[in-house]
Amino acid sequence: MVEARIGLGMGEGKAGLGLTKVKLGLVGVGLALPILIPLIQFGFVYRLWAEHAMKVNRDHCSNSCWDTVFKGGYETGAGTYKHIYFNATIQTWLIWLFTLVSVVSLYEAAKYVASLALNYQLRWRMGLLFLTSVYPHYYSWWCYFNYFNDDYYPQFIHQTIFTITELLCSLMVLQLCDKGIQASPGKLMFVVTVAASHVAVSGWDQFVSNVLLQEGFMHQVLRDIGFMVPDVLHIVLPIQELRRVGREKRVNPAYLIPNGIMVASLIYILAFWTLLILV
Repeated sequence: MVEARIGLGMGEGKAGLGLTKVKLGLVGVGLALPILIPLIQFGFVYRLWAEHAMKVNRDHCSNSCWDTVFKGGYETGAGTYKHIYFNATIQTWLIWLFTLVSVVSLYEAAKYVASLALNYQLRWRMGLLFLTSVYPHYYSWWCYFNYFNDDYYPQFIHQTIFTITELLCSLMVLQLCDKGIQASPGKLMFVVTVAASHVAVSGWDQFVSNVLLQEGFMHQVLRDIGFMVPDVLHIVLPIQELRRVGREKRVNPAYLIPNGIMVASLIYILAFWTLLILV
């Protein structure tokens, strides 16, 4: 009896250790994206524009726009070199708020997708869409960072409309990542419709001139490709998923989409395009 109990206790200990390793692995996956993205941006991507960088003399800094509040009485005026200067303003708090929400959301989403993969519950097409959506969301965060940091707001409403629709689309994609949740035609068409509206606006606004006509600078070309590829995949992969559902039900995929949903999608794309062109 004693030996049996000892053996049972060791088995429970090994199971607990394995569960702990899985949890730590999920935490690592969740942290990987928030940690690696800035490293890639500052360590690699920004090297592409190194010729525009100005030399900084750290021994002779001059920053009359720094209020020095966070240093208390230790420094006043220009102060010495800092990697980051920030002022005690409501805009600084808004930057912190957007950053905190963005990082925590990315962390939780990455953990969620990784846990589905470990449990063989991940719908791989939707998992791929989640990964491709990281760049557009990161770009949105960077836009808001610059809007508040520069007090520049002419594009704020335009960007916010894009951001809200991207968030709604990504929430639907995250839901559909779980194989246990039915990939209904309505949900799949929601993703397709939002992506198609973004393609329509981006193509009209920037992609054609910057990329196809090669009129944009390198950072504009890379940015627009980084937007267009995820949007196109958000159209193609849900349609492939819809075709899979059709094969399972032995029905033509076109018959799975009610006429009302199709009409609503077309109206939404036209309305979104009109709104964004006018804003």
